[in-house]
Amino acid sequence: MKTLIYLSFFFMSLSETIAQNFIGNWQGQVQGSGGSLPAEMSITSAGNSQIVGKLHVHSGANIESYELKCTVNTPNAIGTLSYQDGTVFGLEMIWQNNTIQQQISYNNQVILQGSFAKKTEPTKPATSATKPDGLFRDPNLVGAWTHHENYSSNGGFYGGSSTTIVLNADGTIDDGGSSAYVSGPNSSGNSSGGGDNSVIAQIKAAGARWFTKGNMLYWRITINGKVIDVPNSKYYIEKGALLLTDYNTGKKMLYYKK
Repeated sequence: MKTLIYLSFFFMSLSETIAQNFIGNWQGQVQGSGGSLPAEMSITSAGNSQIVGKLHVHSGANIESYELKCTVNTPNAIGTLSYQDGTVFGLEMIWQNNTIQQQISYNNQVILQGSFAKKTEPTKPATSATKPDGLFRDPNLVGAWTHHENYSSNGGFYGGSSTTIVLNADGTIDDGGSSAYVSGPNSSGNSSGGGDNSVIAQIKAAGARWFTKGNMLYWRITINGKVIDVPNSKYYIEKGALLLTDYNTGKKMLYYKK
């Protein structure tokens, strides 16, 4: 008795495995006394060795569609094709070497024979190294932003500095450079160069990406395989000016679109 049970489970498992061979999208032709016509099938699993799908036959500018229902009984799939007007045809399919051969019958007479091969998926074009991450980024923030600072002293010295950051559309950040000047009673000077490279370098090393939610600017970073979203600052934009309010300290910094 146990042997019969084991054999029953074995054949059920084998049928399910064979059923997987039929699943997918197929392209080929059906042939009858009137010649051959291009056709295509899409087949999915319905469980318990059942498969269902559609058969589309192209006849000139028309497409005739049939509902497919079969039971897989190794190595064949046997069932029906139902046309939209209610006509039901018999169907037998055999999978072999990644092809499907089929016979379509009506009133127990074979009227059509089909031959199908698995559709190959088109090769996807190469994508850039930075893949879309699905995060929303306020497009108004994209671009180069410059922060200015001015200072003066009782001794007649005054000066200023500017630092530029670049927020890219893909969520990365770049150093936009910096400049400074100083002037006094007997001397003056200015300089320019990179911005706060150490900060930018740390952000890049962490693989951080900026994104926005509401009026909040966030950084998304990955630490030990865990994705973490870190709130950075509240932002407000008006007439080319960007006001950032640090989330933790409340410090405000004003930037202008470069």
